[in-house]
Amino acid sequence: MKFTRRKLAVAALASAGLGARSMQAPAPTPPEDPNAAAKEQGNKNSETLAKFDLPMSTEPAFQFKP
Repeated sequence: MKFTRRKLAVAALASAGLGARSMQAPAPTPPEDPNAAAKEQGNKNSETLAKFDLPMSTEPAFQFKP
């Protein structure tokens, strides 16, 4: 049987993709209370962002106009 470089590359990529797919973690189960989960995630994100000190010059200049 003769393999071309393309066929060999496709076979290698296919086998790598199958191996990666089998090692994925199972899908997370949805939370009981989506509102509480969203609030908790927002609090985690807020705490993470609070760890970084950004100078005022980083903020973009804009105005809200009604």
